[in-house]
Amino acid sequence: MNTTAQAVQNQWYILRGENKYGPFEYSAMIRMMQNNELYDYNFVWAPHLDSWTLVGELADFSKDRLARLIENADGLRGSFKDRACPRVDVQLPVYGHNGQIFFDGQSLSLSENGALLLLNSPLMLPGQELLIHFRSVTDALPAFNLRAEIVRKNFTRTRLNVKSGLHYAVRFTQVSEPGQHSIKKIVTQKLKETGQ
Repeated sequence: MNTTAQAVQNQWYILRGENKYGPFEYSAMIRMMQNNELYDYNFVWAPHLDSWTLVGELADFSKDRLARLIENADGLRGSFKDRACPRVDVQLPVYGHNGQIFFDGQSLSLSENGALLLLNSPLMLPGQELLIHFRSVTDALPAFNLRAEIVRKNFTRTRLNVKSGLHYAVRFTQVSEPGQHSIKKIVTQKLKETGQ
């Protein structure tokens, strides 16, 4: 494929309401996702697509594809933000509320700054503050509470039950001292287990 054809293939457009924006390069689309300017529920189009498609349904923006891009040292690596703290995959039961809606679910990953949660509520939005209770799973790891802000809402095909199907990325805004200790312990233990 020649350079001109590659450039055309790399042109993405975003549909917001009746307005179409673009073209954007793939790397710009990734940055927009990380800056919470582009979400899984936005429609996009590129020359290789038959029609406008939800970002969350495209393999181009799947978690696996983005993970491979992060690992590869190609030209897109600089498009990703580096995490301030290590994140580990860990499933912990959670429940909480946003002042109006109660929810339960589980964590999928955790760091000292935030978490990825799979929750049984589709109604919460980025920017909302949550009070979250991480339930105790062992005597060595007591339950703890924290406040967090939703920074991203992702659709997922993984479901806890008929009400679920949404991942929420949250940034911790207030964590108690016992909570900080528990999170640090979980992350450190998981990093040792995985050899990182």
